[in-house]
Amino acid sequence: MNNTDFDYAYQYSNWHADTPESCAHDMYQAKLFFDTHAIYPEQKESKVLEIGCGMGRVMLMLREAGYYNLNGIDIDKSQADIAKNQQLNVFLGDAAELLQQSDTKYNTVYAFDVLEHIAKEKQLALLKLIYDKTSDNACLALSTPNALAPTATFYRYIDFTHTIIYTQNTIGFLLQNAGFHFFCVRPQHQETAEVQKLKLPWARLYRHEFGIDNFILTPNLVVVAFKTREALDEYLEKAPLIKNKYNETVDKKNKPGGLRRLWGHIKKMKF
Repeated sequence: MNNTDFDYAYQYSNWHADTPESCAHDMYQAKLFFDTHAIYPEQKESKVLEIGCGMGRVMLMLREAGYYNLNGIDIDKSQADIAKNQQLNVFLGDAAELLQQSDTKYNTVYAFDVLEHIAKEKQLALLKLIYDKTSDNACLALSTPNALAPTATFYRYIDFTHTIIYTQNTIGFLLQNAGFHFFCVRPQHQETAEVQKLKLPWARLYRHEFGIDNFILTPNLVVVAFKTREALDEYLEKAPLIKNKYNETVDKKNKPGGLRRLWGHIKKMKF
């Protein structure tokens, strides 16, 4: 499947529009996301590349925050044109081709909701190119659908151009083989107590069936990767913690009744 064969505007229009209101909303959400994961570029002059920049809403948010060395690339012409109309430096084309032809060493690379659109056999090559075309202290931040989430099937098939979704292990395997040996995989956001309660059946299953307790159940995984242990450690010190524990809760109405509790005590007694 060649993604250039598709006009992606139809799919994208389900969530975003070329209107001031939609732009403002997307920029606000982008800021919340960056605040949640502490993934702003280190310096205002950092060389930034956003792969799959769409209409440029992340770039606009960063520009408003004072970052000025911003570059984007998208394979969809309609979205790239909208971004260019905002005076953003956006290229139309394939990210791998751009990186191959570029002599720039980027300090920060973003790829939000991108990898799942790329053919599986091309993903490793792209990540290796990102590794080669970034500085020694560079940061790669990406997000991708989470295969362990209760909504995994929905996210896998909501988009015709999705080719794969990931677990913490599979995205880690891919990054390790690309050279990014130092990374963390984070939940997409802090979930409310109500949502965590709704996801308890999945949490129980993973704990009982697979003996794991470090799973992530948010719809997306967020990955922040570095080339050195020092850079990762520095990031972990500043990154806000997200704790979705999916703890077992005791509902009073589900407690055993008085007679059942008494019988339980009797069975434990020794005569």
